[in-house]
Amino acid sequence: MAISAIMHPALFLAIILAIGLVLFITGKIPIPATAAFICLSLYLAGIIDSKTVLKNFSSQNVMIIAGLGIVGDAMFRTGAAAQIGIFLKKVAKTERALVFWLVMFSGVISGFLSNNGCAALMISLTLGIAVATGYRRCKLMYPIAVGVCFGGGITTVGSNSTLYLKEILEKLPNAQTMSFFELAPICLILTFVSAVFLSTIGFKLMPEEPRNVLDPSYGAEKDYSKVPSWKRKAAFIIFVCTILAMCFEDVIKIPVGISGMIAALACVACGLQTEKEACHAVPLSAVVMYACMVPVSAAMKSTGATQIIVDFMKSTLGTNASPLLVICVIYAIVIPLTNVMSNSATIIMFTPVVLAVCSAIGMNPKSALMTLRMAGTIALATPLGLPATTMAMEPGGYNFMDYVRPGVPLSIITIVITVVYMYMAYPVYM
Repeated sequence: MAISAIMHPALFLAIILAIGLVLFITGKIPIPATAAFICLSLYLAGIIDSKTVLKNFSSQNVMIIAGLGIVGDAMFRTGAAAQIGIFLKKVAKTERALVFWLVMFSGVISGFLSNNGCAALMISLTLGIAVATGYRRCKLMYPIAVGVCFGGGITTVGSNSTLYLKEILEKLPNAQTMSFFELAPICLILTFVSAVFLSTIGFKLMPEEPRNVLDPSYGAEKDYSKVPSWKRKAAFIIFVCTILAMCFEDVIKIPVGISGMIAALACVACGLQTEKEACHAVPLSAVVMYACMVPVSAAMKSTGATQIIVDFMKSTLGTNASPLLVICVIYAIVIPLTNVMSNSATIIMFTPVVLAVCSAIGMNPKSALMTLRMAGTIALATPLGLPATTMAMEPGGYNFMDYVRPGVPLSIITIVITVVYMYMAYPVYM
């Protein structure tokens, strides 16, 4: 029986999203399971149909996520990515210098590889450096998470939410698109500013000593001496070719999803991974989370929830609200949420609301969606918003407040920079 026979569908949607929000924040069940709960609840209530539930599992974005997951695993497995650790050991002569380079390298790598894989690799490598040099791990783990946080936006394939927004923009009546490096300028600026902040003022805001005793298994360096050097070279060549193919999609006429599949096949065909290892490298949690949260946008529109929120915002802001005020409101709403729940889920949930507001005041949707993307990225003040910040907690020996102290001032700095950049870089009206 459809839920409309019992209550207003928008009310049911609000209840399900509220339950989902609590589950996202508390982590009582895994994030992908929470996303599946939300999606299936909406289907069983008759709000979305089976086609809407299933179609995103076979979307191009899922192929990109899976393909790059396999390519990234090949980079990690062959030791090609570990070469970065060797370079870091050479260039970082002090703790502060290492903090700067950790943010920069983590940011650049995460723009092209799995964010989670990048964070895991950099944490492992850095723990090895800390043991070898005597540097304090509590000064080094948080900067890795910050680098991954901002670096994921350097390319459109660096995060699930950017891929989603690209797809949304291309489907709008006045279709727009995102270039491969659409957000690279602002993401590189934020990565650099964060590196400077954490190696100077923020260095003193991070704890002086770890608050735990580290498990000996953390930071154990993997021996790559038995991996043939040609495999490292092959992994790197496949990686570079994949990025180039995605950059020049319009020239070679091969969709980026297909490029990801070709790259994954090349990794297995070259013997960089076994078939089983490649299957395990597919980030299923990211696939499930993405595919299950996308239908929420359709549900918000069909139930009228989007219009209710838009009407409330119009009555609050006024019918002639300036685009700059809308940008500020997006930041005010999204940043607190993205610090306590999945940033991808936050962005996907608010996309239909932002689009409806744009339609109501005549604002350029690309300007608003890019603002939403960057607002959803600033998840620096808690260990909950990003897998990378959560992963840094144990090896860094942090408690909750250890994220708040450097995270709040860094968030304020990055908010100011991004608001100014977004307002200047994108025309606010069509």
